[in-house]
Amino acid sequence: MSQENVEIVRKVYDGWGGSDPSQAFDYLDPEVVWEAIEDAPDAGTYRGHSGVKRHMDDWLQDFEDFAFECGQPVEVDGRLVLEQWWRNRGKGSGLKTEIHYAAVYTFRRGKVLAIKEYNTRAEALEAVGLRE
Repeated sequence: MSQENVEIVRKVYDGWGGSDPSQAFDYLDPEVVWEAIEDAPDAGTYRGHSGVKRHMDDWLQDFEDFAFECGQPVEVDGRLVLEQWWRNRGKGSGLKTEIHYAAVYTFRRGKVLAIKEYNTRAEALEAVGLRE
């Protein structure tokens, strides 16, 4: 189950950073709730496809050449914890950036229903009742 869910998550990010960002929505439940890291520049809660599209469009205005990597998945009670690296390049500046964080994913009927981002893997694991 976790490898299948990891592939769903990869497809979300591959769509977002690919030539057709709308493909990400094939893997997001229409009622998706995406909670960005609380102290991040894009902090906030994005609801439904329209909210997530605003979130994605904001990133796509400033960055390009996206690459997504994730660490070893941990599955707890149907939720998936992933440590993640999101690499991209600033439009105009050409500066390469890397964001290292973790997220907890919840799924419904083969799609992502909820995403909650955390600064660290330890915080994400604690959110699902585990310790590192």
